[in-house]
Amino acid sequence: MNAGQNESDLKLLPVFLAEAAELLPRIDIGLSQIEQGLADADALRRLQRNLHTLKGTARMTGALALGESVHRIELEAKALVAGQTADLPAMQADYRTVLQQIDALKALPAALASIDPGDDENPEASVESLLGRLQRVADQAALDLHKQVHLRCQDNDVYLERRLLAVLAPALEHLVRNAVAHGIEMPECRRALGKPAAGEIELMCRRDADHVTIVVSDDGTGIDPAAVKARASALGLPAVEDAFELIFAPGFSTSAETNHVAGMGIGLDAVRAIVDELGGRIAVTSEPSRGTEFHIGLPG
Repeated sequence: MNAGQNESDLKLLPVFLAEAAELLPRIDIGLSQIEQGLADADALRRLQRNLHTLKGTARMTGALALGESVHRIELEAKALVAGQTADLPAMQADYRTVLQQIDALKALPAALASIDPGDDENPEASVESLLGRLQRVADQAALDLHKQVHLRCQDNDVYLERRLLAVLAPALEHLVRNAVAHGIEMPECRRALGKPAAGEIELMCRRDADHVTIVVSDDGTGIDPAAVKARASALGLPAVEDAFELIFAPGFSTSAETNHVAGMGIGLDAVRAIVDELGGRIAVTSEPSRGTEFHIGLPG
């Protein structure tokens, strides 16, 4: 902190550190995307926004030196957005400085203060409130697999109880991660198919008469019913008429190999269990080469 740090600023430190804990992993992913040549215009703009937010809250908290370190990275990111070259080693060096400065802030006594959420917190939120969390999941999976993805959200002003969203969030994370891992094709494959190099994943929410529908869709390779049935037979699963029902069976995967990101089907039994717990239902539709949609219906 600066020598002129005042008590008012110190009271903001726990809030700043909580926000930094959300932003730093996203910034780390953004820098890794640049290093691996995976950062398209959308990814660069996200990185710039995350840096701008971190800079603003650091300055508001009174951590001016930290804010200046973040600002230097932000300027390099801004240059990349404008199509100019940037000094990646300098960005990485400044980022290491940022991490050291934040570690120093964590050691201050004020960092141990709890955050008072207040008594007037809105009990409802839109699905879009999860977008930052889901974007991080999508970006990390794409980075691990050397793919490019865009995650969109269309919440149509549908609000749900925060309690329900907290329970549902891991299920949506599973669906987004699986879409990246086994839906979206590699960039060179997509180009060969006449698709943009970056795959599209969309989270859409709508309210009908007596329920809410959440759709997670991608424009990837789709699910081949014949391949699903063949894999189910190899795994010794009982035959069913609807092949897509098989992907929700515990342990089912169309992939002969699993990895640390996801395998199609791994976690989908857990997704269904979460939806069932909420009194809802889940169904899937897919078309080879055009993509997959998971429809979650919840009482509403």
